[in-house]
Amino acid sequence: MNEFNGAKLRLIRQFHNLSLADLGLSANISKQFLSRLENGGEGISTPLADDLAERLGVLPEFFFMPGGSPISEEQCHFRSNLTTKVTLRQNARARGEILNQVIGVLDQHLQLPTYGIEGSEPDSAEAIEVAATRFRDTFGLGRGPLSSMTRVAENAGAIVINVAGLAPDIDAISFATARPLIALNTDNRSGCRQRFGVAHELGHLALHTGVLTGDRLTENQANRFASALLLPRTTFASECRMAIRGTRLNWQGLSELKLRWKVSKAALIFRGRQLGILSEDQARSGYIGLKRHGEAIQEKEDAMVPAEQPDLLNDSLEVLNHELGIPLAAIARELRVTTYLLSDLLQRGRISMEASNVVSLDQLRRNSI
Repeated sequence: MNEFNGAKLRLIRQFHNLSLADLGLSANISKQFLSRLENGGEGISTPLADDLAERLGVLPEFFFMPGGSPISEEQCHFRSNLTTKVTLRQNARARGEILNQVIGVLDQHLQLPTYGIEGSEPDSAEAIEVAATRFRDTFGLGRGPLSSMTRVAENAGAIVINVAGLAPDIDAISFATARPLIALNTDNRSGCRQRFGVAHELGHLALHTGVLTGDRLTENQANRFASALLLPRTTFASECRMAIRGTRLNWQGLSELKLRWKVSKAALIFRGRQLGILSEDQARSGYIGLKRHGEAIQEKEDAMVPAEQPDLLNDSLEVLNHELGIPLAAIARELRVTTYLLSDLLQRGRISMEASNVVSLDQLRRNSI
């Protein structure tokens, strides 16, 4: 058997958003001992490995697997408040690690869409506008409203998933791995906000390869890309005039634009100002009006723009299960985690994991030779 891998313990602890003190108290061991375990300075007994595995929703063998290549900070892009706590970022990155392993299994067995997002340098606002236009041209999206931002991302070769357990102040997070992953926090998020979140993460993937993000500059650059992708200037610049009546904003026109483009009124106002269609005073008046009408967070038309449901991951899991005979329980066994943990992470409901019903992927591979 391989040696105990303390990094795997740290990963699954952070996956559950537990501090050393939290886990130590639960397992009746000191946080100092746990720290030494994670850093390779302490051995572990079989009973303790079994106990920690049960508490953390993994199989004991999980702790003895090779570490692989962890996701670096430069590969991890958040759409969140800039002050997001380090522990919450660690939690999100740990969840991304497990999801990335699931995607690795999918890529072994299925031919998923080829990743085709071309990288660009965000040297200027114009360069970002051009990058967004190139993205539309690459995937034949034209210049009109996008019916499904999620489907666009999936067709570009990314995996989009609704993830349970992300911190409330994280809207979305993307991982620039071999097959990029966009994880969405859908708790109380409107369809418009979700769509912008996906476009924002595509901006990070297109503009920030190998770049540490999360500062104001990179967030603004990703926002500019998202605005340009969702509301291309060649089309939207003319339509945006519907939002003006005389020198004032036309709220009915804004509402119609929102339902047509599936973008929030706040984002429409921002884009209108960005393109020089709205004046600074008109944009400021719009933001004040939204706040005065109680629409600073939720806008009255939000219910008319339903949230989009990712398809690629769920469809792939169904193909694995029904056509290749590889159920979710077999994937969980491959990753050395419980089916309960994996099904909760993927929001697929709880699935029984009776040992007699689980076929390992190793066995399936042997049978196919």
